[in-house]
Amino acid sequence: MKNPSFMAGAGKAFAMSLLLLPAACSSTDPGNDTGIEVLEDIVLDEQLVETSGLYCEANQIFTINDSGNSPNLFTLDPSGRIVKSERLTRKNTDWESITADSEFFYIGDFGNNAGKRSDLAVLKVSRTDPSDITPLSVNYENYDIAKNKYYAHDYDAEAMVSQGDHLVLFSKSWLTRVVKVYYLDKDQPTPLLSPVAEVSGIPGVVTGADFDAQNNRYVIVGYTSNALGMFKPFIATLSAEFDLISTYKLTGYGQVEGLCVRENNTIWLTQESSPLSAAKLIRVKLPE
Repeated sequence: MKNPSFMAGAGKAFAMSLLLLPAACSSTDPGNDTGIEVLEDIVLDEQLVETSGLYCEANQIFTINDSGNSPNLFTLDPSGRIVKSERLTRKNTDWESITADSEFFYIGDFGNNAGKRSDLAVLKVSRTDPSDITPLSVNYENYDIAKNKYYAHDYDAEAMVSQGDHLVLFSKSWLTRVVKVYYLDKDQPTPLLSPVAEVSGIPGVVTGADFDAQNNRYVIVGYTSNALGMFKPFIATLSAEFDLISTYKLTGYGQVEGLCVRENNTIWLTQESSPLSAAKLIRVKLPE
């Protein structure tokens, strides 16, 4: 028997899927036949039923839960075991992504499915003193709360990558399915974010991303869905200039949310819990 926290997370995921608009989550084929090799499939602790972001370094994996959960930063070992849980002093309105550099973690509190939030931000968290948190406002050009409709706008994001002095944000483009790429300065206020690139041909909404330095490319993950709550996840690769290179089906999984790149074409992924599956940490190998 699953405990109440698991069922609450699973029910939320299922309810969300029933609301997805056909334009945003059609039954579009999510990619080419795979060639993706699943290396590990690990059931996560029930504290992580709504794992929504992933960042990796050395032998540590960092993750967070999304809206409705406690504002905790979790550290996992490569077996998926929680080795540390740090409660941060900021509300988890809708945390959707995590990345880092040598000095700071960056947590994307910019989940915005309804398109009605006026407090979108990235939380800049000191790695030496996690109580030292600076919000970096996320203000999109042409963002209009009055005009946005639930699951039918392009001002949502769940994927973010640290690159030098800026953060790279990838939109979850419910309406147009054209992914917008934004740069957010880590130190200076950015009055309005306008796209630095647009990516067509992505087969669904983007929920996670990382930069693969070994192959000089971005790797992203996301899914399509239907009104029955059936998810079809995909993995895609983009050039360093944000040109689409390839897409792959990720068969056998559901609402995949987080991604981090490791060596030799391997990546870690996280999957939220659902009525059909527990939350998971998954390690896969991409085709050469």
